[in-house]
Parts: sequence; structure tokens; C-alpha cells
Amino acid sequence: MRFTVPIIIITFCVLFKSIVNRKPKSDPDAEFLERERQANLTPKKDISGLPYIKVPAEELPLDVPTTSDETKERQETIRSMAEKKVLNLTGQTNTDLKIQYGAANLNILSAADGNYTKLVQAISYLAGDYMDNQHIEEAKTLLEYGISIGTDSKRNYLMLASIYKEEGRADKINDLIDSASHIDSLLRDSIVSSLKNLMD
Repeated sequence: MRFTVPIIIITFCVLFKSIVNRKPKSDPDAEFLERERQANLTPKKDISGLPYIKVPAEELPLDVPTTSDETKERQETIRSMAEKKVLNLTGQTNTDLKIQYGAANLNILSAADGNYTKLVQAISYLAGDYMDNQHIEEAKTLLEYGISIGTDSKRNYLMLASIYKEEGRADKINDLIDSASHIDSLLRDSIVSSLKNLMD
């Protein structure tokens, strides 16, 4: 029986230390709501200096003759973006945008980001149309422009890589790998991996 008291004391010390060291679990929902609350309070900021993308419609091959209505629509989509605000905001949430630029600018920024998405999709699919009809140089020009404005379209990267390979310029795929490794997108690793496989 003389060991009972020490055992009780040791047990108490262990439990006390466990309680003291226990940290409250973070609540992701509460953290998100607080961040969103702060975002909604952020005052409107000047967004005129953001890196808007100027679409050089006159320099892109958008007048290639075609009887396809889909191809014509893609040509017109790209052409129309020359008159609109276009921003690559890939990887940024609405909350991120409100915190950086103010809640009052969210609609403008979302529209500009939506234009970017339409632009890179139209570039990728129009280039595919051109390749199907053997307009390879025109397709290459479009695809290279897509890369220059930071597209995360895997289709864009792989089509351009296939053109380079066909031209005997497989070394240019290394440049595509470098470009892909710097995009802020969930598709980055997949694109890089696919491009590396083409090098094998």
C-alpha cells in the first residue's frame, strides 16, 4: 500500500501536463469566415496598374479561311478580347482578390479573369482546328502566344511540343517545361510530367 500515493501523484502530474499542453484545434470554417469578413472590409484599391493582357488581334492568324462555324466562333472570340479587360488571375480565390484589391473591385476582376479563361480556351481549340487542317504555322503562332500569356492549358503545351518534335526541334520542349514549371496552377505538375515524357 505504500506505493499508492506516489502512483496517484505521478498519474495526476501526467494528466495535468497533458491538459496544459493540449492546444485547441483550429477550426477551418471559422478561419475562412474571419478571413472573408476581413476581405469584405478591405477598401477599394486602384487596379489600373495591374498586368492586363493586351491581345494583339492584328498579329494573330485569325483570318484563316474556314467553313466551320466553330472555328469562326473561336476566331471571333479571340478577336473580341482585344477590346476587353483580360487578366490572368489563375490560382487566386475571390477572397484573395478582395483582400488585395477591395471587395468593390471583385466583379471587374472576375470578369477580366473570365475573359482570360475564354481567351486561352479559344486559342487552344482554334490551334487544334488549324492543325487538323494542316495550317501548322498558324497553329504554332497561336500556341506560342498562349504560352506567353501564362496559359495552364495542357492541350496547348502538348500540341506545341508535338509541333516542335515534328520540326526536329525537340530541344524547344525544355523551354516549355521551364514555362510550365512557373505557372501557378494545379495542373502544373501534370503538364511538366507529360512534357518530360515526350522527351524520352
